Parts: sequence; C-alpha cells; structure tokens
Amino acid sequence: MWTRGERPTLNNPRHTPKVYIWGGISARGAIPVKVFKHNFNSEHYCNVLNEVLFQTADTLYPDGWKLQEDNSSIHTSKFSYAFKETHRVRRIDWPPNSPDLNPIENLWSVLKHRIMVNAPKTIEEVESMIYSQWETFEPDFLSKFTSSMKKRCDLVIASGGKKINY
Repeated sequence: MWTRGERPTLNNPRHTPKVYIWGGISARGAIPVKVFKHNFNSEHYCNVLNEVLFQTADTLYPDGWKLQEDNSSIHTSKFSYAFKETHRVRRIDWPPNSPDLNPIENLWSVLKHRIMVNAPKTIEEVESMIYSQWETFEPDFLSKFTSSMKKRCDLVIASGGKKINY
C-alpha cells in the first residue's frame, strides 16, 4: 500500500493462510481428500478416519485392510490410539522420520506442483484446486507410488537403514 509522502508499507496478514490436507492412497484407488483451514488435531484426524477412510477402504478392500501412517503426534496420541483400538483399525508399524518410505509423500509433491503451476491467488482457489486435482488421480497413476514399496524397503535395508533418495 502506498501513502502520500511516506514510505510504502505492506499490508501483509499476520499469519500466512494455510490449509491442512488429509488423503490416502492404495493400489486400488484414492481415499477422498479432505481440506481444513484450521489446525488439524487428533480429534479432527479421527473424525476423518470415521467419515472418509472406513467406508472407502472397506469398499476397496472388502477382505480387510491395514492403515499405514507416519508417526505424527496426531496419529500416535492417546486419543487417536484409543479411537483406532475401539474401531479395530489394523496398522502397519512404521519407522519414525521415514518420508522416503512413505509413497504419499511423492504424491503430495505432485499435487503441490500442479497447484503451484496454476498460481492460485486465494486460499479458496487453493482448496478448490486440491479437490479437483485429487479427482484426477486414477488407480493406474497411484499404483506407481504404491508398487514401489518393496523396492523402497529393499533400498533402505541395503543402506543399513539410512535415508534413500526416492
């Protein structure tokens, strides 16, 4: 903002607007994405599991499924643990600090790139683009991420547990 006779001042928000995204992928398809404009905590996480994950995962995997999570505090809190125990969610044990093993991390990168290319101007445009881009992720595309898991694990084992570039 320019003012007469004074130095220019910037009218920046105190805090940069953010969105929090929850989504899931599997070899058989994507779990619907959810976008939040507020801090995402354990209670919100469990609500998403209940409202989005359970039905979709049961449809994609009627014989049963397992949940792979990183070790984020919202995944490991007492509240989340009790919720998953109550709902009999089977989990895959996962090492902490291992984004190189997590296939969705690569998908987040693809999603971020697609959104940045479109140069959204508002947080609402970002949210809209997240939903529209997520819908374009077909099972064949997602399988590229999920089918790499064995190779990723083999590379980590071969490196003695060190980070891999993947």
